[in-house]
Amino acid sequence: MKKFMIAAVAVTTTLFANAQADTTAQETKIEVAAVNNPEKVQIKLEELPAPVQKALTTEAFQGWTAKTAYIVKAEKPYYEVELVNDKAEVNAVKFNEDGTVIK
Repeated sequence: MKKFMIAAVAVTTTLFANAQADTTAQETKIEVAAVNNPEKVQIKLEELPAPVQKALTTEAFQGWTAKTAYIVKAEKPYYEVELVNDKAEVNAVKFNEDGTVIK
């Protein structure tokens, strides 16, 4: 009877530990998914911060026209602007709120 009780406690402990590990793994997956899939919301070009709008007028973006803009709500929010040129090429550029290009 003593061996049966020890075995029962061992099985119960193992099952409890596995259940706790599964819960932790699921919570971690949800957190990682939120970080890897930030919310991307389309905004009007006029809604871009002034420093980003100014950056788009610099020589670095000469020949490119802003087509669409997004705010990406991540740990550190940023702006993504899709640019097109006369060759129908598309280029997405990411900016900090201060107009600095993110690489």
